[in-house]
Amino acid sequence: MLRLPIVLFVVVLAPSVGAQQSVKQLKDHLAKGEFELLEVTARELVSSADRNTRYEAEYHWAFARSGKDDPLGAVEHAQKALFIARDIADTTRMLASLYQLTKFNVEGRHFEEADRFRREHLALAKTFKRDSIQLALAHNSMGSMYSRLERPDSEEFHYREGLRALGDRTHMVKPALLGNLASTLSARGQHDEAAKLHEQALAELDSTDMHNRAWSYSNIGRSLLYAKKYPEALAAFKMGDSLNATSGNAIDLAIDFAELRAECLDAMGDIPGAYAMVKQARDLQDTLFVRSMDEQYLELEKRFETQVKEEEIQRLDAEAREREERLRVRNVQLYGSIALALLAIGGILLVWRNLLQKRKHAAVLEQLNSELKEQKVRIEEINRLLQLKVLRTQMNPHFIYNSLNAIHHLVRKGEAEAASAYLDGFARLLRMVLDHSVKERVPLEEEIAFLRQYLKLEAMRFEEGLHYIVDADPALLDDDDLLVPTLLVQPFVENAVWHGLAPKHGEKKLTVRFSMRGDQVVCTVRDNGVGRNAAPKRAHPDGSVSLGLQLTNERLQLLAFKLGDTGRVTFTDLMEEGTPTGTRVEVVLG
Repeated sequence: MLRLPIVLFVVVLAPSVGAQQSVKQLKDHLAKGEFELLEVTARELVSSADRNTRYEAEYHWAFARSGKDDPLGAVEHAQKALFIARDIADTTRMLASLYQLTKFNVEGRHFEEADRFRREHLALAKTFKRDSIQLALAHNSMGSMYSRLERPDSEEFHYREGLRALGDRTHMVKPALLGNLASTLSARGQHDEAAKLHEQALAELDSTDMHNRAWSYSNIGRSLLYAKKYPEALAAFKMGDSLNATSGNAIDLAIDFAELRAECLDAMGDIPGAYAMVKQARDLQDTLFVRSMDEQYLELEKRFETQVKEEEIQRLDAEAREREERLRVRNVQLYGSIALALLAIGGILLVWRNLLQKRKHAAVLEQLNSELKEQKVRIEEINRLLQLKVLRTQMNPHFIYNSLNAIHHLVRKGEAEAASAYLDGFARLLRMVLDHSVKERVPLEEEIAFLRQYLKLEAMRFEEGLHYIVDADPALLDDDDLLVPTLLVQPFVENAVWHGLAPKHGEKKLTVRFSMRGDQVVCTVRDNGVGRNAAPKRAHPDGSVSLGLQLTNERLQLLAFKLGDTGRVTFTDLMEEGTPTGTRVEVVLG
């Protein structure tokens, strides 16, 4: 059944006249989906002395983080916006921020937190009474919650209350309420009424929103099918299938349309037509199956690479055994020569020569066996080092110590909300480290998300701010099968922050970018810090040396052994007229 998105942009009051132009830029960027520019503009306005402008900056910054697939960052800025709205006692903005927090917590799958904000949103909207749009949004949100909890009576009540609050007003929430109510009634067997409501919802939708219109026709057709109005249902399915093909042809929706049309045609007695639709559905399912098989093929390919490595070791063992056999044959020859030496002095010379040869071949064999053992020991030792040390030292103790100090400092200052937000981000970062530490490779998007979360926490401790960008070539992000070594880049990023940027006065910039160089993935970490020669040596609070880069070097040794020419790290000191302007580190990830 269709559940139309409850995520709707809410218009809030404008700030003071002096900041209206800046706020207009925020709204324009949001309307155009320009999330990078939206975040840059919000960051510039967030330190404004005007609280109304600060609210708008935090409110729109939350949308920027959500648009960049960072629900945790979105929740953080939405909470800050709510605090400002409460401080200035602006009920309209409080309602907008509560709705924001519901949306972003659902995106982050924090359903209990989302439900708490739903109830607070509804209670405030009922008390305020002057904003029927917010009241309708609140009821729609509550209906979605009860749908998840499988309480259809409460679900239907809130959808009807939302429509009652909205009245004759036209708003994006209206088709959502109509569609959700129709799906609820259809699930309870009231198919005729559900079909009418779906048609009302379709009439309210934007004519250019082909994807949601296709889903609406799917729901209308289902209700008509269940009501045994087969010709009308067939027409709805046909229209929805056409819209789906126009809007990108989602395979799962196309399969549904084919199966539903087959069911209609079968009920109407058109067996050939039903068979054709069933065949079409099976062909589409085969397409999905081929995609699944491609994924399995990649997994088998990885296993094959491991098998090739094992076979190489077995080949080296076989060569060593062959050399041992040759040595044994030579020993037999030596014994024969000793027997002949009893008959002649010349035999004694032959025996001496054979002894020398034996020692020479034994040394060669011993060297070969030693090299083979060294290779095995090297791989095993590096694996043991990584397995035993990565989980304990992947996150530098110095960073953990500073993070806890920062939280302690915020608590002592009485900034409980900021401390809670920092602690929440810190806990999520540790969970990401625990998840990644047991994997040798992870998708590139997960590695980028981890680096962004780490830098977000580091940036919170710089009073002058830390401007950072973590991105990748679009071609890499589009490659769902691309995997990179786990947590390999973080020590270089940490090194740039604390050795290059922390001692610097003025603007601090850090760029982390993943790109393709030929057929290799390269990560470039660039900062505008003081340079390596001027950077202070860093140690843990207890005086011990940081192990992050040491562990990274050990991992690179293993990568270099497995991948041949890849796994290199290159440090470049950036200079301008003889003055250090930063450092660039390039890591070849394979």
